[in-house]
Amino acid sequence: MTTTLTQISGIGPSTAKVLTENGFASAQQLADTTIEQLSRVPGFSAARASRTIQAANAALSVSADASAIATTKANTAQTKVRQRRAAKKPAPRATRSVSAPDTGTEVAADTKESEIEEMAKKAEKAAKKAEEAAKKAAKKAEKAARKAAKKAEKAAKKAAKKMKKAEKKAEKKAKKKNKSKKNKK
Repeated sequence: MTTTLTQISGIGPSTAKVLTENGFASAQQLADTTIEQLSRVPGFSAARASRTIQAANAALSVSADASAIATTKANTAQTKVRQRRAAKKPAPRATRSVSAPDTGTEVAADTKESEIEEMAKKAEKAAKKAEEAAKKAAKKAEKAARKAAKKAEKAAKKAAKKMKKAEKKAEKKAKKKNKSKKNKK
């Protein structure tokens, strides 16, 4: 399952176009890049680059979780189909020899169809339970993925804030240095 640029939080069609024009065509490429490389793209400060990389990683994580959930659902559905087919197939008739009383003659006794139907119902019930459990697990994984994405986005915002603060501090320091150099001359 491929994640497009517009599926990343904070990237719309126009930003996606700018990124594509600058060599970033996929979420994976954004996740694999550095802040320095991404901040060279027009409109991307170091803070925005950091947030975007974090959001790309989160989107890829959600995409991978959704892919795993879809695979699980497909496997569950295949198992359910197989179980239904098996339940519909007539079971081979089991025979056993029974001696008829007082005659000494052996008679073939068929397995009761009701027992087979009961077993098929149990198998179908178990398949439904498994499907419900898979759905529940998928919802739980999806919720965890959303939570992780929010956490990553929050961390990215915090990192961007720190980065901005550090940039301002560096600018002030540079200005002070320039003033002191001018005063010495």
